[in-house]
Amino acid sequence: MYRILDKIVDALLVILSGRNRVNSAMSSFLNRGHNGIFFLLVLLLVPFLIVSVFLYNGFDNLLWAIIPIILYGIIILFFSVKLRMEQRLGKKNTRTREEVKGFNLDLNHLVFKKLFAYLQKYGYVNEELTSYQEFYNVMTLNFDEHHDVVHFDMNLAELKYILEKIKRLKKGVTLTSFEKSNRIYNKGKLITQKGLTSAYSDNIPDKEYREHVDDFFEFLTDI
Repeated sequence: MYRILDKIVDALLVILSGRNRVNSAMSSFLNRGHNGIFFLLVLLLVPFLIVSVFLYNGFDNLLWAIIPIILYGIIILFFSVKLRMEQRLGKKNTRTREEVKGFNLDLNHLVFKKLFAYLQKYGYVNEELTSYQEFYNVMTLNFDEHHDVVHFDMNLAELKYILEKIKRLKKGVTLTSFEKSNRIYNKGKLITQKGLTSAYSDNIPDKEYREHVDDFFEFLTDI
């Protein structure tokens, strides 16, 4: 009895082993180069060929028979162009998001002087490491035009609140932009978007501070 069962089991194992080898070979083939795409295109072509043969048999006209093939070609071309365009636009948008060439705040000198004076007055910027000109260069020029950086000296949560106000002065500037620029320091360390957000979540600045900053930036935008 056991011998019969063993033979059945052996036969099943051979079948399963063969199936696994076939599946592995098929997977390897489809993953090689563009084989998977070509295989899919052939499968999609089959129904068009069937319609083409049906039309030829029904009308005995070669022109009618090639219409489904032409339609198939147009559909494939359309989706190929669409996919390629999305890929190129996606790469372009990714490069745009990753590359920070400058904050390029388009404000006059008076506004920047008021802003820098405000940061100085309350000790938010390290005056020994950051001059007005350096602050102005970082906020307005492309980074390849200078090597200046800005050193803040304040609570991270409060710094996030101020940077949120500054980034609103220029469309497209985000907290991530400040991080990727590698031009913004706080207490000697480069800031990160995650660090700013985490600090703000753990310790939201008090209402008095927020209102004070709000009032100043409202005044700043009215200049």
